[in-house]
Amino acid sequence: MAGRYGLAALGCVAFNFIYAQFAHGVSSAFMTFMFAIPLVMGVLPAMVMWRARIGRLPVAARQAWALAVASLTVASCLHGVFDIAGTASPWLPVYVVAAAMFAAVAVAVTIRARHRA
Repeated sequence: MAGRYGLAALGCVAFNFIYAQFAHGVSSAFMTFMFAIPLVMGVLPAMVMWRARIGRLPVAARQAWALAVASLTVASCLHGVFDIAGTASPWLPVYVVAAAMFAAVAVAVTIRARHRA
C-alpha cells in the first residue's frame, strides 16, 4: 500500500518538474507541494499501521481512502495549474468536499468493521 502512494508522490514530482519546464518561470505552491498529499495521507499512515502491526483495512475503506487522496491531489494540481495560468475555477472546492466525504466513508467503514470483529 505504501509503495503505491510512494509512486504517486514520485509521479507528482515528475509532473511538477515537466510542467515547470513549460510554465515560463511561473510556479505555484499547490503544484510544487502536491507530492506531499500522497506522502502524508498514504505512505505515512501505511508505515504507522505496519509499525503498529495493524491488520489490513477492509477493501471498501482502502478504496474510499485512495479516492480521498486522489481527489485532494487532483485539486492541488488543478489549483496549481490555474495559479500558473492566472485564472481560477469555482469547482475546486468540490474536490475538497468529495475528498472529505471519501475520507469519512473510509473511517466509517473501518470503524464498523472493527466493531463487528
